[in-house]
Amino acid sequence: GYCAVTLLRGEKLTLVDVGYHARIVILTDRLQAMGIALTDIERVILTHAHWDHCFNLSAFPNAEVVIHQDEYDYIQHPNPLDWATPPWCRNIFDYAKSVTTVRDGDELEPGIRMLAVPGHSPGTLATLVESPAGTIGLVGDALPSRVAAGFLAPGIVFYDEALARQSARKIVDTCSVIYPGHVRPFRVEAGSFRYIEPQSLTLVNPPRNEDGSIHATISEAPPPSGPIFAASAKRSG
Repeated sequence: GYCAVTLLRGEKLTLVDVGYHARIVILTDRLQAMGIALTDIERVILTHAHWDHCFNLSAFPNAEVVIHQDEYDYIQHPNPLDWATPPWCRNIFDYAKSVTTVRDGDELEPGIRMLAVPGHSPGTLATLVESPAGTIGLVGDALPSRVAAGFLAPGIVFYDEALARQSARKIVDTCSVIYPGHVRPFRVEAGSFRYIEPQSLTLVNPPRNEDGSIHATISEAPPPSGPIFAASAKRSG
């Protein structure tokens, strides 16, 4: 459930996404371990405005907030059924030092440019970073996991499934390394995906059947198709 938060050291000290209140202590501790105070962050790039990715904006009072224009427009009048973008999400932007809206292809500084990847939300935004390892994509929930990359679709669609699948393909075709929205980064290699670091899953005190066997099922099912609410999900105000 953790939202990925990524630090970029460029012309400005930048975070891509900031997570939500329940994780602020972890985020603060990780930054302090690198000698960075919350007030040192100069820019926050939001992949999208869902509450689990933006709610800690108030912790960074000196940061310019960068968001796609379509996403910023949407949060002013979100769909009433969109539980990831409740009406009060727009109020968190009142804490920002400034808000800069961007579109596809905009360059924030040399080596850092924006890629529009709509579908999960109206204005989902990826940050592309050029490096010796190739193009690194910080893509948020356009591809929230390695599993989602395999299916070329986000796990949940809040806006438009066709756009979401097009965006997933665009990311895989563009990036050598992907930092997804909710798991560790992985490489794109000849049509397959490999975690940069070894991964493991530990189940603590799982439920058990009467014979002592573990009562649990693990599967990699395709993501659901279509928006999670009615066709009116495309309403942008």
